[in-house]
Amino acid sequence: MQVLGSFFYAQLAAKQMTHQGDGGSIVMIASIAAHCAIPAQRVSIYGASKAAIKLLGKTLAVEMAPYNIRVNTLSPGFIRTQMSRQFSDIQDIFRSTPPLGRIGEREDLAMAVAYLLSKGASYTTGIDIAITGGLHNGRIDV
Repeated sequence: MQVLGSFFYAQLAAKQMTHQGDGGSIVMIASIAAHCAIPAQRVSIYGASKAAIKLLGKTLAVEMAPYNIRVNTLSPGFIRTQMSRQFSDIQDIFRSTPPLGRIGEREDLAMAVAYLLSKGASYTTGIDIAITGGLHNGRIDV
């Protein structure tokens, strides 16, 4: 269902951007779970849905390019949020496992979104930015 929601959101945004005639930028949220399995979390269906969003972003980037609409995705790792606080049993993993040695903050994501929406990213489409403190590079030893 999450993938359909992302698809319909992108469709509505692209329709509005096409109507306005000057293109635009769509940013969708995937996850580190789209890159690799995380042993401490048993969330296979979540990972599959986020991988689908990652591929949806790449496909839409190609389809929307003729309309000057850029589509990119972000893949957050462990980010300090209300949701992540509920996993009290693995808080130490959130803090210690990423090579940068800390849990991500919402501001880490906000700055990446700001870039993707800016003119500085006018030649950037179809990419996924992994914001994981380096975790997506393979250091998942939990």
